[in-house]
Amino acid sequence: MIDSYGRKINKLRVSLGEACNMACTYCVQSIKDHVPDPEALSASELLRLVGMLQQHAGIEKVRLTGGEPLLFREVVDFVSGVRAQGIQNIGLTTNGLNLRKLAGPLSKAGLNSVNVSLDSLDPENFRRLGRAGRLERVLSGIEAALESGLQVKLNMVVMRDANDHEVLDLLDYSVSRGVELRYLELMRMGPLYQNQNFPFVSMHEILQRIGERYSWKQVETETDATAQRFWVPGGHFGIIPNESAPFCSTCSRLRLTSSGRLIGCLSNPIETSIRHLLEQEDPEDLKRLVAQSVSFKQPAQFTGSGLGMSRVGG
Repeated sequence: MIDSYGRKINKLRVSLGEACNMACTYCVQSIKDHVPDPEALSASELLRLVGMLQQHAGIEKVRLTGGEPLLFREVVDFVSGVRAQGIQNIGLTTNGLNLRKLAGPLSKAGLNSVNVSLDSLDPENFRRLGRAGRLERVLSGIEAALESGLQVKLNMVVMRDANDHEVLDLLDYSVSRGVELRYLELMRMGPLYQNQNFPFVSMHEILQRIGERYSWKQVETETDATAQRFWVPGGHFGIIPNESAPFCSTCSRLRLTSSGRLIGCLSNPIETSIRHLLEQEDPEDLKRLVAQSVSFKQPAQFTGSGLGMSRVGG
């Protein structure tokens, strides 16, 4: 699928559900905000829609999100099903709390990579930012993922006066394990959409802090990558500069919610339902609906949304 700006839309993010066992401060007001989707499709139904999008809309890469996808009981079988459809690039984004027991089975099922959210290496600060969970469980899950042969990346959402003092600690940890860390600039979504005290830390500031301990240089990455990538002695890191250097102009992503609705753009999260195609598959109608969803994409810069990331699929 090529959109009106000439972007090739070939990556699909699939939300397996809105439930989550953490309540990160930049995602929701409280853990009670993670309300299960009353219209959520079954695993087999959602998998059928993924297959339609792969077959008729040019989807080549799939990333499983949530909510927390490892709370989805059929997650291992779902990965197997996606792989059976011929999709060779399958990733998953998780908070890591249940990764220890699932890393091996997911790898055997065909998962290629896992992105683990890790905003702090201090147990108390980890709990403060996530409002739930234990740091040691996440670290154990990361080790299990590495042992199982999965490609691992870490995601750190950097927030002023909350965890920005840990920028270097997270990089030290990542480099020592041969894992790529990606710093995320805070996004104006959900509870932070119109927050007057937006605790933003820019890419420039992050690079300044890293330069206090590491020499770094920017390296090339894929044209449609969200992250700018950098080399440091011993490894690499990335920065997703949502505000400092917007990447909307090269966005190649489409989102599918757990209720069978497409979302083409986080800034303009209008939902386009395709769940009715489960009753009667219509390739031409699917292509039309995908084109409609993609038409809502912004041309250049993210402008924010009141929807939480757990609702639209990470």
